[in-house]
Amino acid sequence: MIELDLPDIQGNIHRPYGRFGFPHSRHLFFTIADAAAGRLFVQGIRPRITTAEPWGKSEAGGAGPTLLRKPPITLNIGFTFLGLRALDLPTRTLRLLPDEFIDGMGCRADILGDVEGSAPRHWDPVWHAHLDGSVRPVHIWVSLNVGANPDGTPLPELGLWTAWLQELAAKSNGGVALLAGHGADGQGLWQDSAALMEPGPDGTMIPQPKEPFGFTDGISDPVFRGQFQADAEARAVIGAGKIAEGPYDPKTSWKALETGEFILGQVDEGQEFPVATQPPGFARNGTFMVWRKLRQDVPGFKAEMRRQAALWKQVTGIADDVEAYETVSAKLVGRWRSGIPLLAAPSWADHQRLMTEWADCIDPALRKPRDDARHQERLAAFAQLLTGFRYGDDPDGAKCPFGAHIRRANPRDMLDPLLSETHGASTLTNRRRILRRGLPYADPDGEQGVIMMAICSSIFRQFEFIQQQWMSYGLDFEAGNDTCPLTGNRAESSKHVIPAGPANATPFIAANLPEFVTTRGGDYFFVPSLTAIRMIAMGTVDPT
Repeated sequence: MIELDLPDIQGNIHRPYGRFGFPHSRHLFFTIADAAAGRLFVQGIRPRITTAEPWGKSEAGGAGPTLLRKPPITLNIGFTFLGLRALDLPTRTLRLLPDEFIDGMGCRADILGDVEGSAPRHWDPVWHAHLDGSVRPVHIWVSLNVGANPDGTPLPELGLWTAWLQELAAKSNGGVALLAGHGADGQGLWQDSAALMEPGPDGTMIPQPKEPFGFTDGISDPVFRGQFQADAEARAVIGAGKIAEGPYDPKTSWKALETGEFILGQVDEGQEFPVATQPPGFARNGTFMVWRKLRQDVPGFKAEMRRQAALWKQVTGIADDVEAYETVSAKLVGRWRSGIPLLAAPSWADHQRLMTEWADCIDPALRKPRDDARHQERLAAFAQLLTGFRYGDDPDGAKCPFGAHIRRANPRDMLDPLLSETHGASTLTNRRRILRRGLPYADPDGEQGVIMMAICSSIFRQFEFIQQQWMSYGLDFEAGNDTCPLTGNRAESSKHVIPAGPANATPFIAANLPEFVTTRGGDYFFVPSLTAIRMIAMGTVDPT
């Protein structure tokens, strides 16, 4: 069992705040004109940074580190390459950083499939520095995550801490400035995001684990060694870890991924230490983060699903409009809106049966108190239903199409050349996993989508590989130039093939799909450890 230095690791790496009672987030971006002022700004923020130290016994286990009281608000910080340079880090430290991080996301748009409607010229103005020399570049990212009032609005701490950050920047006399430029009109001072909410039985607004298209989101985040105590890890790894070689056993084949895939200074799946920079202490316990604003065309998605559902009815002979609409949608995503995967419920009838069987776990109004141990076991069983599957049970894509979104994002054991009903390992997938953070957003002009943050030790090997080879290309899934039917661009192909299976006796081709998701901005950030942040603030980074 690995024991991580949790007080030295930023909290957003270790836990997705949205699942811990923080349904609101605010992202503020700063630029540095003077290195000394920048270091003073970082020093001012440093005492308020939220670490990965446990907040309760469920995180710490029966023994372990001292528990902290759960805060009403969290704060985390990250730096672009240009930000580290603006802070006068040593040249040797800067030049040894990964090439993709040095380039920044805007310069790698073609690699990421950010073309046509997703091209950088369409991004929010705050991200235009590499296109327009008059735009000041993003150097520092600061995120605030906060709980909600009963009416769903954010707690007052969000406004108070925002004002504090603005005042801290103002004290620098121009050395550090908060960047405007968010939204299509460029008027926003920051980027807000928040969980979608629905009223509970008593009228209290309850955060929902949904994204704007209506699908349950954030289900199968990777589990890495040291993230949980041993007993919790044994349950959490099922469906979220890696599948070991040998005969498949759902109880013993799942293992936690190596910590170095997500936290620098730890051994990764290649049994190596990820390359970052010098000195080693500067990179240790830090990581890299991809910040992306992804616009979702919700009206366009609904209209296209209605069109495809009408064609589905003609091809399959299904008469029910709802069944056709929901089935086609699920075949694009790989899951039903409820989060139930097609591997567990390949047909609408299967899905409806499971919805009835697990209603007490799906509908919050039917859930029993959390201290009910028996019900906790039932919730754990439902979680395994959502995540504990493998593609050895669906080698021809009859249940879940090869090109479906979740099959591309995490192919699990699908790429094993020896895949069978009884054998299959995720070896070729283990080094392509990312921790995903973020919440939906809704801008004042009505635009909506998600703020996605991908956390990994190697942006190139993990995030960029997934985006380029699996989301924007289909060869690994026997789909040629077909891109992800949900998030892919349509520059080379606009179809999605649904093989014959339990839900349809004949194959179906969802043709002429429009783009549903377009990029509206982002960049690559280094999320340092608390030790490294102190080194930055003091100007004592020494690579010798």
